[in-house]
Amino acid sequence: MPLCRTRTVLVAIPFLAFGQFAEPLAHQKLIPTLWVQTSQEWRAAALQAYSAATLQLDRARKDKSWTAAIEQTGQYRKLPPAIILDIDETVLDNSPSQAREVVDGREFTPAEWNHWVSEARADPIPGAADFCRYAASRAVRVFFVTNRDAPYEQATRSNLARHGFPLPEKEDTVLLRGEKPDWSSDKGTRRAYIASRYRILLLIGDDLGDFLSGIRTSPDRRREIAAPHLNRWGRQWIMLSNPGYGSWEESLYGDPRPADAGERLKRKLSSVDARR
Repeated sequence: MPLCRTRTVLVAIPFLAFGQFAEPLAHQKLIPTLWVQTSQEWRAAALQAYSAATLQLDRARKDKSWTAAIEQTGQYRKLPPAIILDIDETVLDNSPSQAREVVDGREFTPAEWNHWVSEARADPIPGAADFCRYAASRAVRVFFVTNRDAPYEQATRSNLARHGFPLPEKEDTVLLRGEKPDWSSDKGTRRAYIASRYRILLLIGDDLGDFLSGIRTSPDRRREIAAPHLNRWGRQWIMLSNPGYGSWEESLYGDPRPADAGERLKRKLSSVDARR
């Protein structure tokens, strides 16, 4: 197989053929992984996002009517300020885990993902740690809302702490999926939990689900859900680039998700606009 070196691992390019698509296809995560691991464009996009977040943070602190969370209701003007960030591909770079999938010629599995999380070896996304420390220095509480599973909280906290992300001793600010009975993969209940005690200045993530609920649906419906909030991007909501995976990809498969890899590829290809 041809080989190409990334900054962390040696990436083999296995070729796959699914059903009628007999032409050789590189592993689907090869290009996204290489983009994250080697391109200055990815680094620039991340730094740009956190630079914008810094500017908006200072504006939001001064404007007591400002809130980023649609779950924020009632009298919130006098609440202490906070920000909410996702973790994976927002503050921590998990591209080595994706690179392992490419090297091994396999798809994502929860078991391998949890093994990677337990290693606590992810590097920070450029700009993320500095921004979070800046927010904490301005008396803004920094919350991390992640769909990592609850049993991996200590490994996650260790990974964040190793890179200097602010983690106060007297309050749990790392909120994982399943940590409470109603904390599902839809992050709305966790945003509401924080919004009941803090005024939310910014939401920062790499997936539409980091900002809105009910987005695990069709592409057209996702567009409808996002449409009323377009003026929030770059102002109250900051989006990081993640071409490797996300709810956008799952929306292409339909419900139920096909178990067969070939069928999933066919559905992706059917969504491609080649203007023919």
